[in-house]
Amino acid sequence: MQGILYPASNVVFYAQGSDPDKFPQLADPSLATDLLASAYGKWKAVENSSLAMAEAANLLTLPGRKCSNGLPVPIGNADWPKFVRGLREAAMVSYKAAQSKNMDNILDAADKLTTACSNCHDKYREKPTLADRCK
Repeated sequence: MQGILYPASNVVFYAQGSDPDKFPQLADPSLATDLLASAYGKWKAVENSSLAMAEAANLLTLPGRKCSNGLPVPIGNADWPKFVRGLREAAMVSYKAAQSKNMDNILDAADKLTTACSNCHDKYREKPTLADRCK
């Protein structure tokens, strides 16, 4: 989540309010830590971030994964595959929207992505204590 999904979703969420083509690229974009300012920045960063999320969905189904509190990811729960599929589908909608370079399309895609993330977060992440996550 922290290494792929969180930073990649932030790139998409940025694009829902600001045109990625207007994001300033660094003088040496090969050294950029911000994907939007990198050599593969702007709308390409939104495309790549969307693809990264779609691929990262596969990681959420691998046995042995742990939540931030050390509990196993609930891959055996009936709703887990549905949530993962929702993330993958939303990411692909985002990818197609980024390819269109259309702000209205990316706004709709970001809404789908927000819903996909919230479906899982509402059940497994948004808990009163860290110990209660992934239950």
